[in-house]
Amino acid sequence: MAERQTVLVAGATGSIGGGAAVALAKRGAQVVVLGRTPDRLRARATAVRAAVAGEGSEDPAVGTLALDFSDMDSVRSAAAEALDRYPAIDGLVLSVGALIEGGPHILPSGHEQMFATNVLGPFLFTQLLMERMQRTDAMVLHVIAPFYESIDWDDLESIQDFETDPAYHRSKTMDRMIVAELARRYAGTISSVAFNPSFIIDKDDPSLRDRWPGGFTGFYWRVLTKLVAKPPPVAGEPIADLMLESDRTAVNGALFKLGKRVTKPDKAMSDVAAGQRLWDELVRMTEAPPA
Repeated sequence: MAERQTVLVAGATGSIGGGAAVALAKRGAQVVVLGRTPDRLRARATAVRAAVAGEGSEDPAVGTLALDFSDMDSVRSAAAEALDRYPAIDGLVLSVGALIEGGPHILPSGHEQMFATNVLGPFLFTQLLMERMQRTDAMVLHVIAPFYESIDWDDLESIQDFETDPAYHRSKTMDRMIVAELARRYAGTISSVAFNPSFIIDKDDPSLRDRWPGGFTGFYWRVLTKLVAKPPPVAGEPIADLMLESDRTAVNGALFKLGKRVTKPDKAMSDVAAGQRLWDELVRMTEAPPA
């Protein structure tokens, strides 16, 4: 029997991360669900075990790890705990995408909250686990959004000129740059993949109504959810395919939309100079280990 792979799933209390956690556990992976709130993490772990048991699969190994990606001290503490707990880390799913209205929200660290959550924290966490992941040819899979917003290098965190949607789109543009730069810097030792999930929402999630923004934006997303949203397994299954079944070397640096590889070049991922510059800026800001 093949050795059970250990996969960390960040954002596992959300629809996409939750779908990935279930799909991975059903295929025998040891899944560690990551998120901010211990109670919600325990509930998610219980739900994953129940989903796997309901299909008669092997009893899953599901762990929890609490962290707040906007807090670099929390990120460092969680990374240290993960390294202490797991001798091998075979995969990291980063399903992190906070859209925070009314900013800029400046944290005690001086960073803007949405930028820290979506960019700084995941970058630092990945780098702190990198040496361990290189031992297993691990895969780092970023769940991305297909938006593009140009980067103001003098206002990287969108503090000086904050508008919610452009700031969010800019953070997700940076995520794709990081995917590509990871693929270039660590080719042959890990694989780095971008995954576009389309529109996935767990309509049965009782906390969903509390997470929508107010006003017209919230109304728009509620209507869109009702009309076109797909359930979590639609994203979870292809994430598990990539993480557990793919030729990792062959998919390094690739962008997927659900189960299909995207062949059209992505503007953010193709900009090598910007990717290198962003990497250097993030290393400076987080004091992460350089590649």
